[in-house]
Amino acid sequence: MALARVLLGSLAVWLLVRGLRRWLRRAVPRPDGLIAPLLLNSLASLGYLAMVVWGWRSLVRGWEVLRFDPGPDRLVEGAALLVAVVLVVRLINRSLLLLLERSLQRLGRVEQTSTLQALAPMIRALVWGLGSLVFLQQQGVPLGAIYASLAGAGLGLGLALRGPLSHFLSYITIVIDKPFQIGDLIGFADVLGPVERVGIRSSSIRSLGGERIVIGNEELLQKTIRNFGDLPRRRVAHSLRLSDQLPAEQAAAIPGLVEGVVRAHPPATFDRCHFTRFTDGALEFQFVFFVPDSSVVVYLDLQQVINLGILQAFQEQGIAFAAPPQAPTASPLSSPPG
Repeated sequence: MALARVLLGSLAVWLLVRGLRRWLRRAVPRPDGLIAPLLLNSLASLGYLAMVVWGWRSLVRGWEVLRFDPGPDRLVEGAALLVAVVLVVRLINRSLLLLLERSLQRLGRVEQTSTLQALAPMIRALVWGLGSLVFLQQQGVPLGAIYASLAGAGLGLGLALRGPLSHFLSYITIVIDKPFQIGDLIGFADVLGPVERVGIRSSSIRSLGGERIVIGNEELLQKTIRNFGDLPRRRVAHSLRLSDQLPAEQAAAIPGLVEGVVRAHPPATFDRCHFTRFTDGALEFQFVFFVPDSSVVVYLDLQQVINLGILQAFQEQGIAFAAPPQAPTASPLSSPPG
């Protein structure tokens, strides 16, 4: 009877799992990478294990009249519980990691899957530890001393690893929040340069002067970071100080001259040019154009050719620039009374 229950129960589990797999293939043409196949495999294993335990218990009940020793019964039930915990823990580990990976892909953060793979051993160890505690508690092992030891060890590790843990959390913040990436031109304090490396403890920036600057991630996140590598387009505004002796006809033609120079150098796009104000000894014009590229080299190249084009156009029209403003001279102090 016990063997018949095991065989018939296993057959029922096999038919159920097979039917669910066929339904899944019809519902989802390509079920690879889903959690459902993992659930079905674990369901089949747990179902077979449950049938074996069911048959064993019916066998034990049939032998009670023979005063069967309960020691083997407890051994078999403990082994069955251990196998069940192992199957459930493996299912949780695989499902959790797969769910996190798919979530990162849906959010468009495929590059962060490498970070998830690096953290996978720590996640698995945590789940295995919780599963072990559940198994020991079900076996009647007193866990008060174990919990107290874990709490003391956790407190000691927390104090000892306070610094490394802070660096690691800062690294995770940079990886997930992405205030900058490798290759981006960033500026903070008086430092300006591209990011070369983002490590667990610190990041490296190559300044425009050529030196390598290493700064801790925690200190870096506390600063105001200007990310010039994340510009969809760059807005450039310049002022021109022209001579106040300039005739009105030439002053009126300057916006058209500047617009023609800017439009002659794509991909720069002209925005505006206006005569803004009178200043001491000068007429001030302001013009704005956009550069549809975040590269600093492209921006500087366009700025250079546009400045040279404006200079050449002004020379051809006889338009003179104003002299630089003179700094006010300090008035002599009177001598103090004697």
